[in-house]
Amino acid sequence: MPRVTPTAPVTTDNPRARFAETQKRATLRAAQEANRRRALPRWAEPAMKIGRRLAPVLVLVLAGAWAWGTGYAQMLTHTVTEKVLAASVEAGLSVQDITVVGREKTAPADLLAALAVHRGAPILAFDPHQAREAVEQIPWVRQARVERRLPDTIALTIVEREPMALWQHDRQMRLIDADGIVLTASDLSKWPNLPLLVGQDAPKRGPALLNSLAKEPSIGQLVEAAVLVGGRRWDLRLKNGVDIKLPEHDVAEALHQLAMVQQTNDVLNKDVVAIDLRIRDRLSIQTSAAAADLRRKPPEKKQKT
Repeated sequence: MPRVTPTAPVTTDNPRARFAETQKRATLRAAQEANRRRALPRWAEPAMKIGRRLAPVLVLVLAGAWAWGTGYAQMLTHTVTEKVLAASVEAGLSVQDITVVGREKTAPADLLAALAVHRGAPILAFDPHQAREAVEQIPWVRQARVERRLPDTIALTIVEREPMALWQHDRQMRLIDADGIVLTASDLSKWPNLPLLVGQDAPKRGPALLNSLAKEPSIGQLVEAAVLVGGRRWDLRLKNGVDIKLPEHDVAEALHQLAMVQQTNDVLNKDVVAIDLRIRDRLSIQTSAAAADLRRKPPEKKQKT
């Protein structure tokens, strides 16, 4: 179909001519619009409609990006948050009480510092998850649960660690639990009956040894200290001064062997200096010099009467 091109307007005072000219211009505009539509691809018109609809959204996105980049959005958010929290405090949603369950050895000041909250603070601003993580960083706390009980209470429940032994390293004494966590280095006189572990890696290796000693109470109750030798094996020092050399492997079996000998011969209460259990199925006993001299001394002859 041939394109319609515009022609120069005709000026006349005749009404019929003016009407004809108006109709001609309308027909020309319609033809031009038809030509334009045929010139554009089919997807152009739907795309332009979508663009017109998305234009307001795009403006909002650009405005939001500008506000965020200039810091205005953060400032506005902070202001609104402060006003909401202030209103919540006026409505009675503020921290007035903190309850703690399970605390025996943990210092109250450490718990309050970890909770990082004070009386009168907005309770809606308190983060229980962040507080729980902070409380569990306290050495004495094994596990914690923190709850926000509206309108005004923070509830804390903790499970404390149990002391396992005293640990000596680099001339310093510390209290540790079964996981080797250092609980404290002060007031150690409160735990006089705990065994003493000596050595750099003693906290890591100690639980297995103490578990084996617990299974042989006749030996375990006599142990005063355990020294980790070369990071591989243990030497036990008994309360009566006898040294027990344990093997690197099969510690439980060696202790059971010693317990059987103790039950039958009461060897640990005799004039013994050390017992070597490092060779499997063999028990070597070292006696004191006085006992050795006594064994070497010939028996006295009986006098005849």
